[in-house]
Amino acid sequence: MSAEGLVYKLRQALMLGTTAFIWLVLGMVYLDRFFTPFDFLKPLLMPWKDIKYTPAFGTLDERLVFMQGLLDASHRVAKVSFVVMLASFAVFSIYLTVVYQQRKRRARENELLRIKNQEIARRNEFIRYISATIGHEFKNNLGRIKRRLDLLPGLQPDAKERIDVNLQKLFADIDIFKKISDEREAMLIDFRRVNLGKMLHELSRQYDDLADITMHEASVPDIFASPALLTTVFENIIDNSIKYKKPEQALARIAVVFSHDVDGRRSYVTLCFRDEGMGMDEEQADKCFYKGKSTEGGWGHGLYFVKYVVGLHAGKVRVGKEYTAPLTGTEIIINLPLVEEDLNV
Repeated sequence: MSAEGLVYKLRQALMLGTTAFIWLVLGMVYLDRFFTPFDFLKPLLMPWKDIKYTPAFGTLDERLVFMQGLLDASHRVAKVSFVVMLASFAVFSIYLTVVYQQRKRRARENELLRIKNQEIARRNEFIRYISATIGHEFKNNLGRIKRRLDLLPGLQPDAKERIDVNLQKLFADIDIFKKISDEREAMLIDFRRVNLGKMLHELSRQYDDLADITMHEASVPDIFASPALLTTVFENIIDNSIKYKKPEQALARIAVVFSHDVDGRRSYVTLCFRDEGMGMDEEQADKCFYKGKSTEGGWGHGLYFVKYVVGLHAGKVRVGKEYTAPLTGTEIIINLPLVEEDLNV
């Protein structure tokens, strides 16, 4: 038991002992019977009971009046002690009720934490399953593709450079899944200060042959996050916009809007990714973040991973349904906590 728990137990025992002693004394006063070893309290609490206060002189009427005064005083003390006992019992009952409610609330909170931990464990198992089943084969096949590309004659240097960058990113992503599979999340979840604007500008340069990414940014504060995981989140969203662009569009058109929002007492950096692609209907928008719930071939798996990673960052992700519609476009809104001070994580 911790020192704090021991102090709490001792405080409770002291309170119960004090309450029991007070009730015992009040009960003896009410019954006018003081038991050993508490009989020394009788002269203190009921001094008129002492024989030295009884007069040995005067008329019979005077002595009867005096004794009647003693009885009246004893009666008043008994009534007061009874009322005090009832009041203290009511207060003690209220205290016990509050303690019981607090314990019930803590029990419910512990149960919720247990369920959440089970959900986190289930999600971790999902990531480990992904890496265990496809990571090895992906890496082998990508290695073969890279070796064959290096042998191709006449490949333009610019195209070769872009292909090498994409392959290196794929290898890095596979290493991420491998680390999760090996239960080395501490190596992966390396939270540090991240400049979101700089990160997305670098991504826009990587995708400039596939997407026209417009940045609408004011002063974007840094956040604390895992750069590797956050980059993968943004790439998943951009890849979906490219995959589901309209056939007549040469490049996917994506607008990224930054804002600063407050939800309760927490501050968030909000990123809105808006494309002008095929969009989705309301049913698809409700299912797109859940594995295997998509009505189309692609939506659901990448965004499931997006939701998982944003959750690791204590953030939120949703579809902006005011903008999202079939043949209009899709909006993905991500809220990431804004941390003012440095963290040691």
